Amino acid sequence: MEEKLSRYLDGLFASYEETPAVKDLKEELLHDLEEKFQDFKNQGNDDETAYRMTIGSIGDISEIMQSISAKTKELIQLARKDLSGKDLHNSDFKGLTLLDGKFNSSSLRGSDFSGSDLTNCSFKWCDLRDVRFDSANLSDANFIGADLRNASFSGCILDRANFKQCDLSGLSFDNLTLVNTIFDQAEVKGATFRNAILRNVSFETKVNKAVFDHATMDKMTYAILKSYGANLTDIMVI
Repeated sequence: MEEKLSRYLDGLFASYEETPAVKDLKEELLHDLEEKFQDFKNQGNDDETAYRMTIGSIGDISEIMQSISAKTKELIQLARKDLSGKDLHNSDFKGLTLLDGKFNSSSLRGSDFSGSDLTNCSFKWCDLRDVRFDSANLSDANFIGADLRNASFSGCILDRANFKQCDLSGLSFDNLTLVNTIFDQAEVKGATFRNAILRNVSFETKVNKAVFDHATMDKMTYAILKSYGANLTDIMVI
């Protein structure tokens, strides 16, 4: 019966990502269901009746999943702001306020930080593939050595953010205002900065395959990009 209950839970959670929190929840539920099944059996019910009564006791999964999201945010607030070296992939951190937090060397692939205040947070050497930072405040954030492929920064604040040695291949920084942002030694092949405003931005890396169409920049940023081979035929210098 354990295997049958386990298959039922797999089906019940099929539409949700298999995050560590979801995996733990399934294990707890399976243990509880096994105990309930045995209780129903002890009351004189046959296997099939006890099974139906057991799965009928589970409740609304969507409400349980919402509680997981809230619990995740609560845990991160209580973790003394240091979540380095953790497996946190596909986590929901939307709207989180975490100043000076540390995620160094953590796996955060597929997580969502949309609308969060992550000022001065450290993401050094993190797996940040497919992460959403849309509308987040990432002022002074440190991303040194992070893998950011397919991440999203739409509407972000990236003042003084450090992307040194990051993989930013194909990312969009379109329409952003970047002030004192660092891209030294980063991989920016296919990255786009269309209509962006760049002030005192450092690009000490190969930029010949990055796109700066209709960007606006100061003279120093222009000079750095020009020296590293950027195509700047359609930009404005201020």
